[in-house]
Amino acid sequence: MPRPFLLLQARNADDPMLAHEVSCFREAMGLHDTELRVLNVVDRLPTRAELQACSGVLMGGSGDYSVLDADPWIPALVSWVRHELILTGKATFASCFGFQIIVLAIGGTMTRDYTNTEMGTYDLTLHDAARDDPIFAHLPEIFQAQVGHHDRAVGLPQGVAAYASTPACPVHALRVGHLPIWATQFHPELSLAGLRTRYVHYRDLYAPDVDVPIERDPFIADLRPSDEASLLLALFSRWVRAHDEELEALGL
Repeated sequence: MPRPFLLLQARNADDPMLAHEVSCFREAMGLHDTELRVLNVVDRLPTRAELQACSGVLMGGSGDYSVLDADPWIPALVSWVRHELILTGKATFASCFGFQIIVLAIGGTMTRDYTNTEMGTYDLTLHDAARDDPIFAHLPEIFQAQVGHHDRAVGLPQGVAAYASTPACPVHALRVGHLPIWATQFHPELSLAGLRTRYVHYRDLYAPDVDVPIERDPFIADLRPSDEASLLLALFSRWVRAHDEELEALGL
């Protein structure tokens, strides 16, 4: 039996998007229930044993938190990611809040930028740096992705290049050097239907001035499919499984 993936969530216990996020990751990656374990880092960080028992780590969004908040568990998570994932080269795929934690863990810079908030389906441009990547090279030069964020990366350390961008967000994806660690500001785990569900829940946060019934909300009408972006998680899963098989063949 292959080792399961470990999804690190960063949400309050009463957030109905906890279960929704789990189902989105599982569906995007084509995983069975037993192939995905879940831990909420608001409560605690994974143990070494829990980390070693998984083949790869996933990090998702966080509707109630920003990486720039003062909550003590956030810098603790940044430090843990730096030492337990990045310095060990643990296979990882992080989106949105998880992406931002990765940026801070590698010494990058985040900013809160309400002026350039992105929410909806966006056209992203793939950069030349991603052309030879085992995962991102499968994407076309322009692809659609589901997006929702106030914070964005404004600086990356030397040796880390942006893989994708929009005009308002120059760093929408990255890989940490040559390590098997990928991160996206956008949400490859969300389909059009998934973002619709997420938007309905967080509409008061992202669109406080919208005062029309949800069925007439122009945001909903503007959503588009994002199958190519969602392919990234399936490709990551395939890469991790192949890597595990190679290690097993070597007796490692």
